Amino acid sequence: MRRKITAIILAMLMILTLTPMNAFAAAPSVQEVETLIAQIGTVTRENRSAVEKAVNAYNQLDDASKAGVSNFAVLAEAQQILGIKDALAKLEMHQDKVENTKIWFSPYTEKCEETGQSVVALCIGMKENINMPMLMMSMEYIGDKDLRMNAIKIRAGDNKFTYNSGAFEKIERGNIKINNIEKYAERGTTWVEEFDIKMLKEFLSADEVIVRFQRENYGTTEYIDHTVTPEERQAITDVLNAYNLMCSVSPEVLHKALA
Repeated sequence: MRRKITAIILAMLMILTLTPMNAFAAAPSVQEVETLIAQIGTVTRENRSAVEKAVNAYNQLDDASKAGVSNFAVLAEAQQILGIKDALAKLEMHQDKVENTKIWFSPYTEKCEETGQSVVALCIGMKENINMPMLMMSMEYIGDKDLRMNAIKIRAGDNKFTYNSGAFEKIERGNIKINNIEKYAERGTTWVEEFDIKMLKEFLSADEVIVRFQRENYGTTEYIDHTVTPEERQAITDVLNAYNLMCSVSPEVLHKALA
């Protein structure tokens, strides 16, 4: 009998060791959850533990108790703010203090320009007195040839998208130096609209994406093809994710997230 009791005790100890302790902890009260939410204060990436602690406690409540949390709106807002801050932390930000504008873009875009690699890139812009973000797309060719492109064609899987020169707000041309070697750079920039969103969805889901920077002139065609890299897709995904989160909240919440 003694051996059986000992075996039972050892089995219980093993179960306790393998089971997370919070599974046996008593669920917090509504008042305790409300206190944790009230202690969050100003949301920053540095005090995320206060937000996570309140979220974990709230999730332990049953549905009826959750409905009784009077300051749940504060918790929901804190999660939104933290989500935007985390998304923007993956991006670079340039601020024009004279025009009071901010632009967020992926560091990968800057890397491509420094190394002389063509790229399709997104950026988020915020202007003075405009409370919601704007999304812009640039398609930039960098190479040895003075292409003077007037069209860009994108093959994403089985789908093809064409951007003629009139589709861009502006097309910029110039020379840049990469490792003291002069290169040609041409960039078409446009505001992102419904057609572009459809293209980007295909762009991000296709197994292969080829961007053709093209010049059509009096029946002759010259072009340079660029195969999109996994890093390029990730850069676009990071900017899109931040933009979508920024658009999903009220101007007041967005202002707190950008503070």
